[in-house]
Amino acid sequence: MPNYLVVLQGAWIVKKAKSVEDAMNIAVAEAGKKLSPDLDFVEIDVGDTECPKCGETLKSVFLVAEMALVGLIFEMKVFNAQSEEHAAKIAKYEIGKRLKRIPLQVIEVVEID
Repeated sequence: MPNYLVVLQGAWIVKKAKSVEDAMNIAVAEAGKKLSPDLDFVEIDVGDTECPKCGETLKSVFLVAEMALVGLIFEMKVFNAQSEEHAAKIAKYEIGKRLKRIPLQVIEVVEID
């Protein structure tokens, strides 16, 4: 059975963020705590968004009145899955049950060696 790298996107809310950098750091740290120790092998990073007007790549963070919405990217290797869809379901289930009430969306599934 093949192995896959599954990339998920999630929306994380940060309260009392002083800056965009602060919001990104808090979001990654909070998500890491929720996944630890069971899923501490999951890579967590802040996603990128393309500006619709100029096409420039920006970090996926929206900050207003010390409240931020941060787009996080979760990368998880899934071993011995039956298919890409099966690997995506496994990753979404495993991450989702630890990050309750965090919306997750599958971005990419890639077969790995």
